Order: sequence, then structure tokens, then C-alpha cells
Amino acid sequence: MKRYIRSSAVTFGIARARGRTQHRSSTVGSVRSAASGECGPAAALPVLVAPVAPARSVAGRRPGHGPAELPEVCRVLNTSFGCVGRDAERLGDPHGPVPDEASLIPCRSGYAVDAVRGAEGQPRTPREGRLSVQETRRDNRRAAARTEDEQRRLSLLQLVGLAAGGVFGSGWLLGAHNAYDTAGSTAWIAWLVGGSLMLLVAWVMVELSSAAPKTGGLIFLPLQSSGPLVATVVAAGLWIFYSINLASEAVAMTQGLSWNVHRLLVRHQHSTTLTPAGWAYTLAFMAVISAVNLIAPRILFRLYTGLTAAKLVVPVLTVALLVAPGIHHDGLPPSPDHGGGGLGAVLPAVVNSGVIYAYVGFQAPLDFAGNIKRRGMGEAARLRWAVFGTIAASTALYCALQVVFTRYHLSWSPDNPESPYAHFAFAASLTWLGWLLRIDAVASPFGAGLVFAQAVTREVAALSRAHLTHRGLQSARNASLKQRYDVYWLVLLVDFFIGVIVLELVGGDWDALVAITGILTLIVYAFPGVVLVSLQSQLAQHSRRRRDLNTVLARLSFALIALILYGAGWASMWRGMVALASGSLLLLLLPVLSRQVPALGRVYDAKEHVSQLARWRTEPPARAAFGLIVYLGALMLLTLLGNSSVRADREFPVGVCVFFLALAAFEFLVRTSRAHIRKEAPVLPAPRPPTD
Repeated sequence: MKRYIRSSAVTFGIARARGRTQHRSSTVGSVRSAASGECGPAAALPVLVAPVAPARSVAGRRPGHGPAELPEVCRVLNTSFGCVGRDAERLGDPHGPVPDEASLIPCRSGYAVDAVRGAEGQPRTPREGRLSVQETRRDNRRAAARTEDEQRRLSLLQLVGLAAGGVFGSGWLLGAHNAYDTAGSTAWIAWLVGGSLMLLVAWVMVELSSAAPKTGGLIFLPLQSSGPLVATVVAAGLWIFYSINLASEAVAMTQGLSWNVHRLLVRHQHSTTLTPAGWAYTLAFMAVISAVNLIAPRILFRLYTGLTAAKLVVPVLTVALLVAPGIHHDGLPPSPDHGGGGLGAVLPAVVNSGVIYAYVGFQAPLDFAGNIKRRGMGEAARLRWAVFGTIAASTALYCALQVVFTRYHLSWSPDNPESPYAHFAFAASLTWLGWLLRIDAVASPFGAGLVFAQAVTREVAALSRAHLTHRGLQSARNASLKQRYDVYWLVLLVDFFIGVIVLELVGGDWDALVAITGILTLIVYAFPGVVLVSLQSQLAQHSRRRRDLNTVLARLSFALIALILYGAGWASMWRGMVALASGSLLLLLLPVLSRQVPALGRVYDAKEHVSQLARWRTEPPARAAFGLIVYLGALMLLTLLGNSSVRADREFPVGVCVFFLALAAFEFLVRTSRAHIRKEAPVLPAPRPPTD
């Protein structure tokens, strides 16, 4: 007896009785987007399905179990999603239309039939082949939550709140002292170099995101251009540094309270560790940041905007009042200038002193590139104003704050638990400003932590929809709040534990967290240049002159990032690379283990890709992954030889080798990515024109 997918006709106003009596050769149903994994967010759109015999096993079986045998499978004849290429052939429509949908996700899962699934996204047995009314309604509620998230449109003010809220965290409060220790009075140049580099990187990233606007695009677009292996490496770096940011901001909040709550920190000669009480405060702050992200997104975005506006006023007032004429009181004498460390000291300060860390966060609007308003100036203009404006303003403000610190640094001691700027304000008899700075020492890291905690949910959801990590992280299912709130609570929980693990490994040292974050950030920021150049033939809206400019800037940003990584030194490099390697191996090997260990397979469901490495001679994605691994390994080796205690006398000539190594690696990655694109055409969202 033939079995068919039960129609979700109740969602379209069709009576169930009619669905039972109509001819069963075709049925109008709704394929859940979460079940199919990657056919777009419109889970309730109608599709035409037809029975196909004979029976065969479903490729999308639950890991850790035998193949789920069904008497027959369903082939999608026509979908409104438009899965194309090789994946559409699996679904029976090799020429399906590609919709103009910014949230389109390609069907690269390899699952031939995922329509017959249970309430939790697991394959059904033949006896369970029909969905109950309760399950259908529950699925539709979850689909509505995902659709609402994709349809949410952010204004320019909200985008600025995301960008500035992520940038102005703890970096400006704690980074000035470290930068001065490394580069002396030329430390302000480190902030200028960092800001200039971020502007260059942001240009490439904004060009890519405006040409292919996709929420979660920092993972989605490398997947389209270079395949799942490279995307997994990029995703590992992105996920870890977003999670570490949660921990580092919580540590900064704890330091911000140390002036009043004693015995939170233990200060050593070159580091600061947490006491048991400090651990309790830090974990509590991490939990609060995660919990606040459980509220409705529309309220949360308003909170970002208001909190960002409030916390920006404080550093602006600090610069204006502490450098104003007549502010020099007896308690705040200017410090003499002892000279700077030159360019050789500026480059390490950019990464190791928290400079790069202070700029991290400008990409938050890019994480929501598919959710920008089109009315008026349009998506691309809003994205450029938010990102470029934030970087330019933060560069000017950071340089000014470093000048303030350099001017009065001798009146503050590193053993003082007070923020240096709060100490300067109290010494200058600006008591009200000092109290504002004390409050801002907690509020600024809190706001930045909120932005990163929200942004990582969208990137991990994109990773999950591509089946590169557990499928259960892709949606807001089982949320503790109403389904319409789109709470990715499971992602927040995973991020919390990642942050705790890394925090334990570094002993609660903020400087170590910042150094690891700086390395991972630069690696993640380097790859959009490869993606942009690789996908140029697919981005037809760019003129030839614009494409040539983007190509030059992409190569330049990739090479400059390599030089900054090299200048960071061996001590920071190996920590960041170990974190990246650990995350990549975990994402690549967990799917293999889930198929070998049934207990793990019951709780972890992702597609296995690591076996592609064995076909590196014939598969472009495997060659691209090998090229990226070899490049990062060579960069580590050159850093060990040229910028460590091993051979510090060869820093400049080895730096030249690093520059040309980066250019060669860029060309190789672009070539292999283009080969992958020719073999498997990408599915890219198209930018939408502005509307009135």
C-alpha cells in the first residue's frame, strides 16, 4: 500500500476531508525548511509532490542508526524555493527557478528526502509517515518564527547601534595601557594603523555583503565559493572568537567592578588572573548577557541603539574635558614624553595590545545583511554608512583617548583597580565624570557582549542549515519564550560553554583572550577578499572598474592581514592557531564520530565532509582546504623563524617573504574556488533595489 506525505492543508484553508478523497497521485503539501535544511525560510510555501516507486533508503538518515527504509520516496517536481544544479536533480527539478530572496540557502545537504520528518527534525519510520494536526501546527509556528526573523528589516539607526555597540566595548578602557607599554608615545599610531586596516577590510566585506546580502553571510558565502571544508575552517574561527568575546567582555565587567569589590583579581607582572570570587562574577555576567538575548529581537535592537548612544557620550566627554585648556590641576600633572618604539613596536601593539580587539564588532551589520530596510536609500547605502561611519568615528576617538592616556599616564599605576580615565577624572576634580566612567566600565563591555551574543546566533544558524554542524542549532525550536521571539537559546548555551572552556585554559587573563581573539579575527576577516574575487563573475551588478578596484583591495587586505599576523609574534600566533585547529577538527570529526557512536548520533546530526580530503587531487573544495592549511602552517613557521626568540634578527627579510607568501596563497585559493564554482554553481541572494 502506497504511503504519501500528509498535506499541511490546514494552513492553506483546505479541508482535511477533501485531502483524503482527492486523487492521491499528487498532493499539495508544505515542506519544512528546517527539515530540508537548506531550501529557504519560507517553510509554509506550497510545493507539488508525487509518489515515486520503488522503495529505496533515505539519504538523510539519522546518524548512528541504520538507513531508514521507506516504501517510496517523494520527488519535488516544482518548488517555489528553486534548488538548482546537482541538488535540484536529487529533488527532480534540475531547472528550478531561483527566487529573488535574500535569505535563500542552497540545497547542498545531500539529503534526498527530508520532507518525511518528525517534530524534532528526525527521520520518521514508515509507520510514522503522517504528520498529526498538532505536529503540523507546531511546525508551522516554528516556520513562522524563522520567516519573521528573515523578514525583519533593520533601519540605519539600528545598524549603527549594532556596529558601534560591538566596537565600543572594553577595548578602549583596557587597551590604552597595553598599547603604551608596547609602543610608547607612538601608541596612537597603532590605533590609526588598526583603524586603516579595518577600513580596508570593511570595504571588501561590505562590497561582498551588499552584492550578495545574506544574514549569516560570513559563513554562507565562503561555503558557496570554496566548498564545505574551507567554510568549516572559517566558521570555526568565527564561532570561537565570537564566543571568546562573551568571556572577555565579562572579564572586563569584573575588572570594572574591582575598584569597589575587592579580591576579584590577582595581578602578576605580565598578566591578571581571576580569584574564585572573580570567577563567580565573570560567570554571572556571562549568564546575564546570554539571558538578555532571550528577549524579543525588536526590543533587543532598541536596547542596542539606546545603550550605544549612552555609552558613546562618556568617552567623548572624557576627551573633550581632559584635553581642554585650563584642566591641568595639581592632582593631574602632564607626563613627560619618553619617546616611542617605532614601527617595530607598533605592529605587535596592533594585535597584542587590544587594538584589533577594540575594532572587532564593526561587522555586526554584515551578520544581518539580509535583514536591512530597502526603503529610501536602500540596503547597500545603509550598510556602508553604518560600517564605514563607525570605523572612522572609532578610529578618531581611539587615537584621542590614547593621547589622553599618554599625556597623564604617570599619575596612574597598573596596580590601581580603577580605570585610568576614571582616575584622571577624579584627579582633575571632575567627580561626576569619574562616576560616569565607572558606570561605563561595566556598561560598555555589557553592550558589546550583547551584540556578539546576538550576531553569533545568525552565523551558527547559517552553519547549521548547511549541515556543517548540528542541525538543531538552525532555528528557535523549543524556545523557552513564545515562538515568535525567534530565540536561538541552544546556540547561546553552546557559546557560554565555549567561553567558559577558553576562559579556564587562559586562567581568566583578559590579555590572553584578546590576543587569541585578534588572531582569529584577522584570519576570518582575510577570507571575504578571496570570496569576493572568486564570485566576481556571479556579481553582475558590479561594473568592470569596480571589479578591478575590488580585486586590488582584496589582494592588498589579504597581504596586509598576513603582515599584521606576522607582526603579532609567535606567542600570540600559536595560541590563536591552536584554537582554530581545535575548532576545525571538532566540527570536521564530530559527524564521523556520530556515525560510529550511536549514543552521540542521537544528539548530534551533521553531514560528514572530512572524507573529501582524500580526493584532494580531483575535488576543488579539498584542494582549497589543503591550500588554506598549508598557508596557515607556513605563516606560523615564518613567524617562528622571524618574529620570535628563535631568530629575531631576521624579522624584516622574513616579513617580505610573508607578504609574497600571502599573495601566492590568495591566487591559489581564488583559482581553486573558481574551479569549484564552475563545477557546482553557487546559489546567491540578489540585492534588491531601493523602494519608496
